[in-house]
Amino acid sequence: MSLTYAASLGLQGLQRHPRTMVLAVLTLALGLSSSMTMITLLAMLSADPLPGLSQRLHLAWVDSRQAQRSGVREGSGARPPALWKLADVQAMARLRPQVRQVALVSTPMTMGSMDGKRNEQLSAVLALGPMTSMFGVPLLRGRSWTVQEEQDRMPVIVLGRRASLRLLGTEDGVGQDVLIGQTPFRVIGISDSWGPRPRAHYLQAGDNSQMWGDGRGEEAFLPAAAALDAGLAPMGARVCDDTRPDGLRFDAVDLHACRWLMLWAELDSSESVEDYQQALLAYARDRHAAGTFERLPHAELHGMADWLKINRVVPSSVRLNLWMALALLGLCILNVAGLLTARLLRRTGEMGVRRVLGASRRSVVVQCLVEAGAASLLGGLLALPLTWFALWVVRMQDRGYTDMAQLQPALYLALLGLSLLVGLLVGSIPAWRASRLEPALQVKSL
Repeated sequence: MSLTYAASLGLQGLQRHPRTMVLAVLTLALGLSSSMTMITLLAMLSADPLPGLSQRLHLAWVDSRQAQRSGVREGSGARPPALWKLADVQAMARLRPQVRQVALVSTPMTMGSMDGKRNEQLSAVLALGPMTSMFGVPLLRGRSWTVQEEQDRMPVIVLGRRASLRLLGTEDGVGQDVLIGQTPFRVIGISDSWGPRPRAHYLQAGDNSQMWGDGRGEEAFLPAAAALDAGLAPMGARVCDDTRPDGLRFDAVDLHACRWLMLWAELDSSESVEDYQQALLAYARDRHAAGTFERLPHAELHGMADWLKINRVVPSSVRLNLWMALALLGLCILNVAGLLTARLLRRTGEMGVRRVLGASRRSVVVQCLVEAGAASLLGGLLALPLTWFALWVVRMQDRGYTDMAQLQPALYLALLGLSLLVGLLVGSIPAWRASRLEPALQVKSL
């Protein structure tokens, strides 16, 4: 019963010296909201773009570029695009048939209905290999293309649900046709929304323009060979040789002279990673020895997390702002600690009287901890609307990723826990000092 009374006294203590209490609550709320805003943004930016899959996906690359030409300057320290020629990815597929491999390009394309009444501009993935299953594209209806259909260059397509609704008037367009160029493609599957952010499946070092996409994601998936037969020219990143005058033409890709595909391999163990790494290097050496690769043999294999780190998916400005926010939080905690400690120590005479009247040391400690903890908890609650406002301000800035700044309930619960912990730590010092006072001496000094 005495502990309950002590807790009620701690809550009543919040009403004393209201200006000091309001200042403490506002200070803590400001520090918590600034830190929470940056932690939320950092958590969103560093989240796994393909949960459950990215640990097995590895980006492969061999240096097939031409030797540096005189008069042509290459960026100092710049990483070349991790792109392959079509013939090289087909050769790697033949060399390692036991490994699931996907070569792909993400490109904008125009698709129309068969009656010509509707046309849509959307983002599509052209792929060689089992792209939809390897990258976890969620199929709602139908299926993906088979190996035989890909080899026979069959014009088939997996269409996004929203694209199917816009083009075909129904979300279930399986069995219907869409027009790409002059070629009808049969819809064999309908996918749900799929658009990793960042766009890890087609992310190029140094190219930040399309890193985060537009939020719509990829809305069509089709075999690359069939798409090329239909005259679709991939408009993604590409690097072409200059040995032929038509190596790069407007809206056209020279299949023999351009690198435009990214190659991913699904590797489940460290042994398979090492084996595939050696296969890449051996392929580069063979091609260099044959005179096809002009530069010295060089091969790289990166896991998904490593590739995102190389591309600096999390901007350095976000990390800097996080450190500044944490420094502000530390400063706010020190100020709140000083305010609450001063408030509690000013009432040592009152606590001494309580001790003379029979209150235990435990009840004095409870009173101090409840008052400090309740003040800090109020600061945490006030930080919620401040964090919402700060995240709204972040979303107003168009930087490609700022629209992802959404408050996460789990992080806010952590914020409340942090605020309560701050209160208990702050209240522990005056609570310990008050509990050690000799009641008779304290009363005598009144």
